[in-house]
Amino acid sequence: EIEAAASPPLLRSRLVFEGTNGRGDFITNATSCPGNLTTSLTLAGVGLVGPEAGKAGSTRSSFTTPIGLEKKSCEELVFNPKFIFGPTSTKTTDEPTEFTAEASEEHDPEAPDVSQVKSASFTLPEGMTLNPSAAHGLEACTEAQAHQDGTVFDEPFGVGCPLGSKIGSVALNVPTLDEPLLGSVYLGAPNTGVITGPPYKIYVVANNEKYGISVRLLGETIPNEVTGQVTTFFKNPPEQPFSNLSIHFERGVLSPIANPLICGTPTGSSSFEPTSAPGTAKTAAFGVSVTGCASPLPLALGQSTANQTANAGANTSFTFNLARNDGNQYLGEVKTVLAPGLVGKIPAVTPCEEAPANAGTCSVTSQIGTATVLSGSGPTPFAFSGPVYLTNSYHGAPYGLSIAVPAVAGPFNLGTVVTRATINVNPTTAQVEVDSVLPRVFKGIPLRLRNISVAVNKQGFMLNPTNCSALATASTLRGFTLNGGPLEATQVLSTPFQVGNCSALKFKPVFKASTGSKTSRLNGASLTTTITQPAGQSNIKSVKVQLPKQLPSRLSTLQKACTEQVFAANPKSCPSGSFVGTATVVTPTLPGKLTGPAILVSHAGASFPDLDLVLESPSHVRVTLTGNTDIKKGVTTTNFASTPDVPVSSVTVSLPTGPHSALAAFGSLCPRPLVMPTTITPQNGGAPIKQNTVISVSGCGVRIVGHKVVGKTAYITVQTFAAGRISGSGPGLKTVYKRLNRAYKTVSLKVPLSSGGRHKHKPLHIKLRVGFVPKAKHGAKSATTTKVTFR
Repeated sequence: EIEAAASPPLLRSRLVFEGTNGRGDFITNATSCPGNLTTSLTLAGVGLVGPEAGKAGSTRSSFTTPIGLEKKSCEELVFNPKFIFGPTSTKTTDEPTEFTAEASEEHDPEAPDVSQVKSASFTLPEGMTLNPSAAHGLEACTEAQAHQDGTVFDEPFGVGCPLGSKIGSVALNVPTLDEPLLGSVYLGAPNTGVITGPPYKIYVVANNEKYGISVRLLGETIPNEVTGQVTTFFKNPPEQPFSNLSIHFERGVLSPIANPLICGTPTGSSSFEPTSAPGTAKTAAFGVSVTGCASPLPLALGQSTANQTANAGANTSFTFNLARNDGNQYLGEVKTVLAPGLVGKIPAVTPCEEAPANAGTCSVTSQIGTATVLSGSGPTPFAFSGPVYLTNSYHGAPYGLSIAVPAVAGPFNLGTVVTRATINVNPTTAQVEVDSVLPRVFKGIPLRLRNISVAVNKQGFMLNPTNCSALATASTLRGFTLNGGPLEATQVLSTPFQVGNCSALKFKPVFKASTGSKTSRLNGASLTTTITQPAGQSNIKSVKVQLPKQLPSRLSTLQKACTEQVFAANPKSCPSGSFVGTATVVTPTLPGKLTGPAILVSHAGASFPDLDLVLESPSHVRVTLTGNTDIKKGVTTTNFASTPDVPVSSVTVSLPTGPHSALAAFGSLCPRPLVMPTTITPQNGGAPIKQNTVISVSGCGVRIVGHKVVGKTAYITVQTFAAGRISGSGPGLKTVYKRLNRAYKTVSLKVPLSSGGRHKHKPLHIKLRVGFVPKAKHGAKSATTTKVTFR
């Protein structure tokens, strides 16, 4: 009963809604106790006199009456909602699916009504997640379009959401109306129109134009950011009774939800909180049947590569692709080893530092290519693309990658998905090894990767090998079935790789060797070898040298060789006596020089220790070159039989004298030429270069091997070791010169007395000096003396 008083006081009215409790009452009490409920009534009067006479609304009065409900009555209310969930399009594994979520309550007109719903939620079974493929053609409905800002609207009836934002339909039945309310489900967005992350909003809008009623429910979908499991919450539905609410999510193959990868009957759950007892909830589990799985779940991806230029040794661009079909395990980790000789030139870019690399904000000067990924289940995965950056050291590797792919699709702009990878260099073959753990879920959306394509296309960065043999790009993949689960199956893939036109490459390296004439039993002898090579030629495959007998291996040093086990664990742990020299390599593929020790190492099964060169760059790229050693009849042969197919500008190996020198000296190194037979083999299969390398001996000056005096002339027998000019001089002697066009074991030089010397008293003792100036510009001058007596 509602009674209101109006002005003037003589007017009073009473409005009574009659009925019998539980038998068709027009008004039903709320189900929340004690309730914060207030009834408001506004009356508009009619003017009686004057210019306002007969006009409606000339007087208005408002009245409010609070209503309180007994808590006990709420506690006695029944609350038993039912929830039904089921896919309606397909139950096939890893496929997009439409589904229906239906909630209902029974109403008995003969009894007090059941409690209304204060909040509701349902959680999809694990693995049934949001699907990136749904972004095709998808739009979003803003808060203003959905009239979420409280605005009064006339047209359009309900909401003004764009058609592209519709993701489902809804049917709502209420016990007090004889017709259902029908409508749509829309993807929601803020007024900017851009969705930047969870919670993802949906607007459920049910209308009945006959009764002029539009019901709007705001749903929030919150996925688990590790597993992607989806829960949708309806936190503040209207406090009104309903009989049935059915929400159908649709769009066919572009459905926003995809089935789990694992077959079986995974379970989800529903939860309903009553207004009559806030804080309590009725929960129930439901299952979904998933079929069509192979057993065990396969990991059978396809790999392909594309090389822009097939010419050996040429600059190129290289593209690597992986493709996965629905129903396969998801891809969790990729380790790829490029074909031998397919390398990048690090100095061509500026590697990115760690902070911007992790954020995906590297400079363009670090970019070496572009990555494209296809993501989502079904026949229309969504394509995303972003830059690939080269980075400095990452996770202990000398270099890394930062692959920054913007997650922009339809109305979604979720930020940038950054994938990191390590780049290692095989220490024996110098092959490039790239290893990456791939992201699984981003902002709660499982990526469900279908295709990965990485194109390294920076001009002048990649170099082809110079070996035209059949090679391969090999990958090891690891898969997973649940987003939060471990890596499971392993797949090994190999794609053929081959270049051509090797015969067009020149091969003209220059090999030189030198030693010092100063040797001793204590410190042995030295040897330095250097290979230089211009750019654009075939790379070096092997170098074999045979030392002259005058430079034998030093037995006492060979006995101090490092064991294979110690060397493999850490070369720096080898005994000091095994360190016999140093090596330096300059290559256009790395900044700075590779330097490191030359170590004698005893490998299993080898008769003699090998000479291993452990080379490391400033960026900690480490490569080991192994020189197999053989000694026969006192002659040492060292063969670097398998050097990496990588361009080098120079390679210098220095074996100095010292207590642990690698070489000894057999007699003087100066009297006769030291010849070292040398074979250098190219990677391109061409003819090897064979030469007798003459070792340059420093410190070998002119020698006086004999002298005599006849009358007024001294006859000096001289030995030289190079072409040049010899001279003889001394006090009381004429200075004489003689030019030699080659080295001579003996050559005679006549040095007579000067006019002043002839008049001096006899016997005359003179210190005679023999000097030598080499013909070669960089040769060393030398001199020696002897005493002669004139009688």
